[in-house]
Amino acid sequence: MPYRRLPNTDQARLRTLRAILGASATQQDDSVVSYKSQLDAKTLLQNFEHAISLYQQMYERQINSNKDFQEVFQNAKLYLSHFIQVLNMSIIRGEIKAEIKQLYHLPEDAYSMPNLSSADALVEAGAYIMEGEAKRIRLGGTPLYNPTIAKVNVHYDIFKEYRLNQLSLQQNTQRYAAQVNSMREAVDTLIADIWNQIETRFLSLPPYQRLETCKSWGVIYYYRRGEALLTPADDLPKPQTELQKIVVSEEIKIEIEPETAQQEHRLFDESEQQDSAPVHSKIHTLLHKKKRNRTTVQSSLLSLFFNN
Repeated sequence: MPYRRLPNTDQARLRTLRAILGASATQQDDSVVSYKSQLDAKTLLQNFEHAISLYQQMYERQINSNKDFQEVFQNAKLYLSHFIQVLNMSIIRGEIKAEIKQLYHLPEDAYSMPNLSSADALVEAGAYIMEGEAKRIRLGGTPLYNPTIAKVNVHYDIFKEYRLNQLSLQQNTQRYAAQVNSMREAVDTLIADIWNQIETRFLSLPPYQRLETCKSWGVIYYYRRGEALLTPADDLPKPQTELQKIVVSEEIKIEIEPETAQQEHRLFDESEQQDSAPVHSKIHTLLHKKKRNRTTVQSSLLSLFFNN
């Protein structure tokens, strides 16, 4: 008999609950699934479907918004890296002193780019660049061009706005995912309880008929590796095998042999008791017992004639 296994995906859980409710709608009473379990399944199905729908909608919104966010992120990264390159080239040409790089939180003796690979790193580096350029201009420095800090600031602000929106979508998606995850245990527990009711109700059916009936009620079965598939032939009466015939015949022999041995023992006991009787009496007695054990009687007659 194959074994059952609970559904391992949300869609499989939904299909199982729908199958149970669909089969329950055809029964006249609660002989298979109780009314309480049917009501719990209907309520849980609606809530679970709603939670999954909200999660899927929010996840799709996050995915679609992420495409626009990545484009804005790349633009802000491009303008910020170009501004840093212009700053480094101005220092190399001697137009700006190297120690001024401290205002931007950049190392004086290095001209490599800061880490801009992630959104968080871009937010941090962009804030330092904006703040440092504003301080340098207040100290009497000449504004840098191509690109100007104003244009860099525009793309940087757009990036921060998209990032906040993306973070909000991620939080909503995680919240709905946690809600769906918290309902899975309740769904699995209810499905297991209903499956127990179904299998108990059809326990008296033959194996193949029981399997197909339970499957129609939403029970999911799996065959083990190498296990033979159940067919309608498994429900037919099985003929007696040769091994069973041999076992039965051996049992009959075991029951008969003690009785035969007892008869032979009784025959010899009676013969020994009659040793003192006349010969013609012994012959008459042995001929009378010939029907009971032919072989033993013949041997006794021969021994009687030869001994006498």
